[in-house]
Amino acid sequence: MLALGLLMGVAGAATPPADGSDVTRMWVEHLTGRQHWIRGAQTSSAVDLARQWRESGASNHAVDDFLAAELGHKESLTTVFRLGGRVALGDYAPQGIGGDREPGFLSPRVRMDGRAYWRTFEAMVAQDLGVDADSELGLYTATPLAWAGMNTDRWRIGLGAEDRWIGPGRFGGLMLTDNARPAPLASVVWRPRSEPVGRFRVEAGAGVLDAGRTDVNRPGWLLMDVRWAPAPQVELGATRMAIFGGEGRPFPEFSQLLVPTDPHVYGDPEQLLPDQDEIAALDAKIRLPVGDSLPIDAVALWGQYGGEDVIARELGPIPVPSLAGIANLWGGEVVSGPWSVSIEWARVMDDTFRWYTGHRIYHSGFTQLGESMGHPRGGDSRTWDASLRWLGERHGFEVGVHDGLTVGAIDVAQGRLRTLMADEANRELRIQGWWNDGDGWWNGGLTGQRIVNRGFVPGRDEWAWRIAIGR
Repeated sequence: MLALGLLMGVAGAATPPADGSDVTRMWVEHLTGRQHWIRGAQTSSAVDLARQWRESGASNHAVDDFLAAELGHKESLTTVFRLGGRVALGDYAPQGIGGDREPGFLSPRVRMDGRAYWRTFEAMVAQDLGVDADSELGLYTATPLAWAGMNTDRWRIGLGAEDRWIGPGRFGGLMLTDNARPAPLASVVWRPRSEPVGRFRVEAGAGVLDAGRTDVNRPGWLLMDVRWAPAPQVELGATRMAIFGGEGRPFPEFSQLLVPTDPHVYGDPEQLLPDQDEIAALDAKIRLPVGDSLPIDAVALWGQYGGEDVIARELGPIPVPSLAGIANLWGGEVVSGPWSVSIEWARVMDDTFRWYTGHRIYHSGFTQLGESMGHPRGGDSRTWDASLRWLGERHGFEVGVHDGLTVGAIDVAQGRLRTLMADEANRELRIQGWWNDGDGWWNGGLTGQRIVNRGFVPGRDEWAWRIAIGR
């Protein structure tokens, strides 16, 4: 089993399965692809996953076994404890596992995951422990999940830190992904449903970016997201995130947090007046049934259009928020039975290269410990990703490729962009596999990466690799 695991699976630009929950979610998404469900605002809740699985009417023994507690709990107190972990070997730094870049050449991890349910109450906590062994030995500890609140068919109200993914992107997202360490957030989710107009999901939340920063410590962050699925095949979304306040910084007026008509203060050399950093995006996903004449079940297309920063433009006497620098993400997928082929392109740049970072007050931007909370490759980047995936009853595999380019932007002077000596390019090949041994999910993989102009230095080319196995 170990030898098989070392030859299968991967962590790459696509989100790698970190534990059994991630693998189960992947199976549920594939098997319920035709169902009427809001998908573009993923949380860490297994209750939400079980609700989606129950409504779909689909059948898979491995999914049923993993979600047994969530599918069965009603009035009485139900607790679940799952022990997992992984062992990773190599010098490749993975994305998409909650900010853990595995800095050691050998990086074993153990995860203890506990869940508790009572009526509408849900609590989740996970603790990671491990070491990073290289020339020195370092201990690793993190709490990637700590959330508690109420979760019903119509409402989800709670507080905590959990991995999130907002938007239709398969390999990345402009607003919020699981790339960085999750930040604490208190939020209210309303999920009304009306048969004539479809399903809605509305979320509003505020929290704090608690990781260490080089600009303003512990600034507040705001999340607003609205999703509408008028039909099972269509989902539309609009998302906004903001940074404000923090240690030593004044809070903006409440009206400016709701509608940022004047988010920046100019003529303030001492930087004492309120300031905000904003990003926003619109997205859409459509899944088209093909019919019985072709050996294809469906074709899915998605896109996300975002703006970094908000400036106020005048519509007569009325100030109107308007997006500044633009980013795009487009993708598509073809599904045929257990097979799927996906491709995605993203360009996260604008005219002054300030996506996520580089602002007047909050120059560390939308990051946690220096890692982008949005697209895994961060700002000033262009990426291509593609994969071929097969999912069986208790087994699956994926082969994927990644091609990325990052610009080393410095600043903009007199309307001209100043960059570092060379753009950094990276190309990856990844192989990933999953299997269920009757007691739970295993996953493992191999990644190889070629980095050209590492650190934006011309001619500095390097190779990186990673082997991992876990459950």
